[in-house]
Amino acid sequence: MSSIAYATDEKMIEYHRLCGNRTINFWRLSSKKDFTDFHKGDLLFFYAKSEHSKEKGFVGYAHYVTVNRLSLKQMWKRYGTLNGYDTEEHLKEAIARAAKGRPIPDRMNCLYLDDVVFFMTPVYPSSVHSKINRTLESYAYLDQENPQMTMRILKQAEINGIDIWSASQTAEPVNIFKKDELRHQMALICKEVGRYGGSENETARAKRLIRKQCLEGYELIHGTHVECMKITADSIELRTPFIYSLRDRDARLNEIAGRIMRYKYEIAQSGLNLRKVRFEIVSEQPEQEAASLVEKLNEE
Repeated sequence: MSSIAYATDEKMIEYHRLCGNRTINFWRLSSKKDFTDFHKGDLLFFYAKSEHSKEKGFVGYAHYVTVNRLSLKQMWKRYGTLNGYDTEEHLKEAIARAAKGRPIPDRMNCLYLDDVVFFMTPVYPSSVHSKINRTLESYAYLDQENPQMTMRILKQAEINGIDIWSASQTAEPVNIFKKDELRHQMALICKEVGRYGGSENETARAKRLIRKQCLEGYELIHGTHVECMKITADSIELRTPFIYSLRDRDARLNEIAGRIMRYKYEIAQSGLNLRKVRFEIVSEQPEQEAASLVEKLNEE
């Protein structure tokens, strides 16, 4: 799961905030292909000045959905005011300013973003020990300097508060924010727990099992293709595969138990405020003994 900071026009982002836009079109002058390590669901943080400070900070974020190459007229026809301006002429003027005297490209990369969340106050790089360039003019990957950076920003934003008013006075942005916080924390926890064991054949079988779970409303934990979870704003249900051969069944069962205990420990250490954490196994055939063991671990 990647996160990027993108230098953003503060007037454009304020327009989106005041309009309560939940989806936006984020245009780039560059006509090159999209980012090398940025995928659907990843976070784009708005790096901009606020009306109360000349210092740039993270003022909110949105989830990346897709990218299209569009002309200015196509952008306006498809997205209208979701481009961040109230008229096509104002959009053209903003693009011209960004081009700094260069011709406006025939086609621009348009990043379509959804589930926008704005912060009550900016999260400044200094408050999260980020070394991001204050004069950033394009974008920068956040977690390359520190794998914890996205979580640091989200944690500080949680302290500062989420701007509920900008989303038509609903609690939905708060729920979106909490789920994003859980996703990123679980990715870090999964890394601490370590790689899922098993032979190449067992790993392939595990992946097939977990893909089926993802068709039933679960999502992969970032960093693994063999474990998945279902999350709400205050609970997690994690599923891990129980794959074995006859000769190593007991060893695999012990590994599963140890893995679940390590997850429980790391989740407790993370300080996540969760109402419920539940573990389940998925297997190729009914496994009453293993399921009973996991249920006991859930009760501890």
